[in-house]
Amino acid sequence: MTEGNSQPDLELRDILRRLQKARAGLMEAVAPLDPDLFTAEAADGESVKRALERTVDDLNFYYGTLTARALSLPQPPCLQRAAFASLREATMSLQVAHRRFSNLLHDLIPADLEKVAIDQQHGTYTLRQILELATAQYGLRTQQVQHLAAQGRTAQPG
Repeated sequence: MTEGNSQPDLELRDILRRLQKARAGLMEAVAPLDPDLFTAEAADGESVKRALERTVDDLNFYYGTLTARALSLPQPPCLQRAAFASLREATMSLQVAHRRFSNLLHDLIPADLEKVAIDQQHGTYTLRQILELATAQYGLRTQQVQHLAAQGRTAQPG
């Protein structure tokens, strides 16, 4: 990203700042979790494990792929679907997936926000939309993890 204080520069910085803040919010929601609650299923079958696996998969296979297409960059090789054995593994994998995603954004300039990614299955998005969707995804997963953790705490005998 270039240095400067023009409106487009400020807008790009704001989008990236919100993305980082949303990621940090999810990490803060995961950090205090009791590892025993990781696989505990809610009445609807949802669990922290599944929510975090979907988050990593979405970063790798959806947002990362769209971003790479928009920026004409190669998709990182050897990606596999997430299947976590522990909360620690999930936390580390989430950090790696975000780092991989962030690396795609390393040299952004404001004009890049208007670049387009076309996906036959999901449609056409500008990079701005992709980043906003990824930010919203982190926010949604944060709420989901907090809700599941609260449910798990009340369900535990204590």
